[in-house]
Amino acid sequence: MSREFQVTHRVGDIAPAGGKLEGDMLYVRGLVGAEFTITEIQERTGDNGEYLAVVIEFEGKQAFFFTSHQAIVPKLRQCIDELPLLATITEEVSDRTGRKYFDIR
Repeated sequence: MSREFQVTHRVGDIAPAGGKLEGDMLYVRGLVGAEFTITEIQERTGDNGEYLAVVIEFEGKQAFFFTSHQAIVPKLRQCIDELPLLATITEEVSDRTGRKYFDIR
């Protein structure tokens, strides 16, 4: 039994893949205490769930980092329509658990 389908769209036309990001890839840990400008935020989904690709201007150059940190992602999602923004990554300690985590201000 054979069924024929008529293809009307390509997946990439409906849900395009995140494009290649320009600049150096940085790690959140390497940005602790440094001020940078966020110029673009892309919401993405990978094998381990949802995360953000964040394009920044740092030390006069374009760079980017990826994050799925629970304290950072909700704040950045609220800021998507307010770009560009100045930001600083901080390392905090939870009052409840004593564990370290990254935050953004």
